[in-house]
Amino acid sequence: MIIGVVGLGLIGGSAAKAFKAAGHTIYAYDINESVTGFARLEGVVDEELSTGNIAACNLLLLTATPKASANYLKDNAARISPDTVVVDFCGTKGMICALGFALAKEYGFTFVGGHPMAGLQFSGYKYSKPTLFNGASFILVPPVHDDIVLLDQVKQLLLPLGFKKFVVTTADFHDKMIAYTSQMCHVVSNAFIKSPSAKQH
Repeated sequence: MIIGVVGLGLIGGSAAKAFKAAGHTIYAYDINESVTGFARLEGVVDEELSTGNIAACNLLLLTATPKASANYLKDNAARISPDTVVVDFCGTKGMICALGFALAKEYGFTFVGGHPMAGLQFSGYKYSKPTLFNGASFILVPPVHDDIVLLDQVKQLLLPLGFKKFVVTTADFHDKMIAYTSQMCHVVSNAFIKSPSAKQH
């Protein structure tokens, strides 16, 4: 397969390395050209993802920030092949899924929202690794929840990343849960710091 990766940070870089290790061809784009150049020197990326070759991708992963991924999708939707499956890896789903579903309907490609529940305390391509997603869960936000064929297709496409579990949900429910869980650590740490007992240590 030809895998397109938009954004070569920790998540995108790890995805590119995992797919490359599985023998696939990688086209990648990053706003920082030096990152793409380094990934090519490493042998992870075969070609820079461009307007001229995006239609050749079997799978296109949007792994940049939600805003950057949305802008890329808007700018290139007309060039994406109807045979391409587009999956975003953004941390929030509402905006990118609404846009992705609409553009997919307009231009004929397939779009599925996604969120890998994996990461590190560090960011950037230099910390990426092909095993980052091994054993992790992957959240899927499909346009239609009872399309078993589509869900299995996405699962098979992402198989080289090593996810252990796939969970299907809606964009709204995903974002509510992520908002709650991502802020919990801040609430707990602040409560501890402001606690009188913390001053004893």
